[in-house]
Amino acid sequence: MDNDMIIAIAAGSVVLIGFGWWFFGSSSENGTPKSREDITKLVENLGYKVKEIDFDDGVYEVEAYQNGKEFEIKLDRMGKILEVKQDD
Repeated sequence: MDNDMIIAIAAGSVVLIGFGWWFFGSSSENGTPKSREDITKLVENLGYKVKEIDFDDGVYEVEAYQNGKEFEIKLDRMGKILEVKQDD
């Protein structure tokens, strides 16, 4: 292999590792699950006013308001946002 091929493979590997880190997050199953208080702080730091939090089937379901609109925000037990949906 020549140096250009080695550099191309190394650069591609770095990109794939970076994408994996971004997509899957840095938390693992060995991480500490977030409490309701942690989830509340996380959502409020995003600019929402939390109305209610439920935990069902390993997912936090948060009802929250922002700019007069109601949203449903779903997060995994580690605090990763899975979905944000505006309620009608």
